[in-house]
Amino acid sequence: MRQPQEIQVSNQSDVASANSLTPCLPGRPARNRLAVACTAIIGLAACTGAVHAQTPAEPDARVADQADQADQRIQQLDAVVSTASRIRRGGFVAPTPTTQITAEEIAASGLTNIADVVNETPSVRPSMTPVSTVNNSSWSGGHYLDLRGLGFNRTLVLVDGKRFVPTQISGPVNINVIPQALIGNVDIVTGGASAAWGSDAVAGVVNFMFDHQLEGVRGEASYGSSDHGDYRSRRVSLAFGHRFGADRGHVLFGAEVADNSGIARLGDRDWGAQGWGTITNPAYTPDNGEPRILVVPNVVSAVNSFGGLINSGPLAGIHFDANGDPVPFRYGEIVSGNSMIGGDGAYTHVDQTLAAPQERRNVYGRVSYDITDATTLYVEGAWARSDSSPIPNLTRSDNSIRIHRDNAFLPGSIGDAMDAHGIDSFTMGRLSRDYARTVNEQESSTERVVVGLEGYFGDTWSWDGYYTYGSSESTMLAHNNRITSRYNAAIDAVFDPVTGAIVCRDAAARAAGCVPMNLFGEGAPSADAVGYVVGTAWRHWDLSQHAAAATVSGEPFETAAGPVSIAAGLEWRREEAIVTSDELSQAAEFVTGNTVPWEGAVNVREAFSEVVVPLANDRPWAKALDLNVAGRVTDYSTSGTVSTWKIGGLWDINDVWRLRATRSRDIRAPSLSELFSGSTTSIFSVLDQELGSTYSVQSLSSGNPGLEPEEADTTTIGVVVNPHPNLMLSLDYYNIDIDGAIITLEAAAIVNRCFGVQPQLCGLITRGDDGRISQVNTSPQNLQTMQLRGADLEALYRQPLGAGDLTVRALVSYVDTLELDDGEVVTRLAGSVEQPTIASVGGMPHWNGSLRASYATGPLTLGLGVRHVGGGKINHTFTEKDRNVLEASSRTYFDLNGAYDLTGNLSLFGTVRNVFDKDPPITSGGFATVRSLYDVIGRTYTVGMRFKF
Repeated sequence: MRQPQEIQVSNQSDVASANSLTPCLPGRPARNRLAVACTAIIGLAACTGAVHAQTPAEPDARVADQADQADQRIQQLDAVVSTASRIRRGGFVAPTPTTQITAEEIAASGLTNIADVVNETPSVRPSMTPVSTVNNSSWSGGHYLDLRGLGFNRTLVLVDGKRFVPTQISGPVNINVIPQALIGNVDIVTGGASAAWGSDAVAGVVNFMFDHQLEGVRGEASYGSSDHGDYRSRRVSLAFGHRFGADRGHVLFGAEVADNSGIARLGDRDWGAQGWGTITNPAYTPDNGEPRILVVPNVVSAVNSFGGLINSGPLAGIHFDANGDPVPFRYGEIVSGNSMIGGDGAYTHVDQTLAAPQERRNVYGRVSYDITDATTLYVEGAWARSDSSPIPNLTRSDNSIRIHRDNAFLPGSIGDAMDAHGIDSFTMGRLSRDYARTVNEQESSTERVVVGLEGYFGDTWSWDGYYTYGSSESTMLAHNNRITSRYNAAIDAVFDPVTGAIVCRDAAARAAGCVPMNLFGEGAPSADAVGYVVGTAWRHWDLSQHAAAATVSGEPFETAAGPVSIAAGLEWRREEAIVTSDELSQAAEFVTGNTVPWEGAVNVREAFSEVVVPLANDRPWAKALDLNVAGRVTDYSTSGTVSTWKIGGLWDINDVWRLRATRSRDIRAPSLSELFSGSTTSIFSVLDQELGSTYSVQSLSSGNPGLEPEEADTTTIGVVVNPHPNLMLSLDYYNIDIDGAIITLEAAAIVNRCFGVQPQLCGLITRGDDGRISQVNTSPQNLQTMQLRGADLEALYRQPLGAGDLTVRALVSYVDTLELDDGEVVTRLAGSVEQPTIASVGGMPHWNGSLRASYATGPLTLGLGVRHVGGGKINHTFTEKDRNVLEASSRTYFDLNGAYDLTGNLSLFGTVRNVFDKDPPITSGGFATVRSLYDVIGRTYTVGMRFKF
């Protein structure tokens, strides 16, 4: 073909994201913090330009060489198209801000997963990773991207500009299935892009682009470990490219094998072993200065022990040691509700998994052939498997086990005491880590095939058409899951009046093979009894995607300012999910899980067009001025027709200053699971203000076929400054307003609101005979409006230094406003760090940033990375009367990396991350910190080698 295939590469100058012009223009009202930030950054750019203007006219030879390289790079980039646009037109740079991560930056990070590299971009919140979702059985071990912190389902993931088959029935793509070995660069479009790419691009697009021009072989092998000897990672990758058939054909192949051992226990970190928890302050009154809730270390259960604790009647305060003998229970210094500080109670969190083990394998192949000088046929195939190794989940807590006097396992001394007091039963609490600690295991595989034709005609026209089929399968196994009916029968053990053997009291259960269970003392349950009361719950889903698209673009005519460019196309896709489960789950027999089978499908038809009209060229007031307009009409089989659009402009005032702006209407359609999902049960930790205690409850969720697509209005306005060939700055301000956002209030949020501003939600809560919450019902609704405002800065600087070259790149994100409004409650999340509880959206610190500096001299390259995660309020609703811990301090992490080229074809590299081994801030009970924001791994080391030939 006359043109290269690799044209979807973004301009490095189009970085960061934009929002509203209001705070940066004089004469308009602005929030002070944003106004100061904008003024300072623009002032810095202006001052930098002035400094360079005073540089002597005879530059260093290497400076001149760098300027020539920069000019060449700009010329190359002007011949390509940004992910933010469908237009293939030289000289046009899309007005939507785009950040690019290059292959060199990926290699320098030393990270073995490309998702971790993307997650370090300040505009991305790492809310769905093997660390942050370790106890969420459907997500453990996967990597899902969350632009702007608006939720993973509002970020569209593309591979070479094409939709990838989802790996979850809720819509997102597990980045583990994308082969890192072939990635040439990653484009992050931080603005609404639905008119260009369709649904889900509300927060933006992440486009992974392969190096289709690869020639030869390249590979990498690495090994890493934390300072604690865990979190061990291994990765081997290989990529191959070769031209054949007189250069008319090209074959591309990539394969990757990687795994990570994870971190077995929260208690394997000093800060995690301290047993941080949340308890109600017994000294609190509405009129004194004491906080209502205390976040303190060494919190244990006051109603559970590992061997069993009597909680009722005259024998309350006796528990059973490891031998099953009754001994006095030592209460802690402060006892409040079901929790206490210190004492003999069972701790509930330090044995939880801190980081999920994971394994991934993927293979990709592509063959292309120029069947004519202007037409290319290509075929792609990909296979990937991503598994999470067995992960022990929460220990099983029972606070009110009814023990009768005739229980066959009851110690004799306790039976005598019951007789002496004239009681025939008591309640016992037990935190059972010796059985029924559910172990989750997930096996997932993805397959994808693409067949396409592309070509050129005339002088300016190009076209592309393809069909793709993909499927994802996932099996979730929950081993050791307790079967409720069997458990209830097994713990009610008595002596058979005829044989004297210990049997289950219930005759029907005995006939079905019931094995009596001894609960007195840790380790007391027999293997046979455990085998009877637990089983493996499984859930399997098949997800398929058929998609086809045809696109044409070109320049039909010219104006006085230059050629008008257009792109237009048609798209179609069908996505279908089939979910099955075991019979016990279908009968809701397990204590957790219990997926109900369901199936559903959505058909989508789309038509789109985009046009770029040059308005001025080489004028005294404008080097170039372009107008960009795009529109898309989408018809869903479930909810009807919806339109999206974008209007934007790019104004190159001169060689130093560029202004850009967009306004767009974007959508997110409900996912298959949000529409059709059958009921599923999960376990959540809630604070029951009626009882004054925190404990785990069951949540029952299901789909809602009446959901409508979300709609978002996005404004971005920015400036790019290039005051010197070695320096480039960009500042963008953005404003995203989402209406009809689909949310599922989680159990914790429903319980909190029941006791607060929305008592009508109490109807979703079911309580048992003991007064404790037994179940909370949830389902998705179009309830929410969201508003997000902020600004992004990117700076890129290159400078000869000594015998080498210095490169510095900084990314800074400032979030001014992140608010959720469901018509009853406005939740402010900007400047807070709380865990996600609503619409998969969590707290977002005002400031996040990263800086990467590298110095290359000869065969040696050294690098420094700095990652900053801001602090803030734990929750804006907390006051000094609510909690004793109100704020989290920020964290700044330093990373080091280096590489040495041994032969030109072989190099060694090494990295040290979190050099100073900084612990995360303590923010709450449970996991003690916000795992989706702060580094919980600690110092890690990676070494490896790269080769090419």
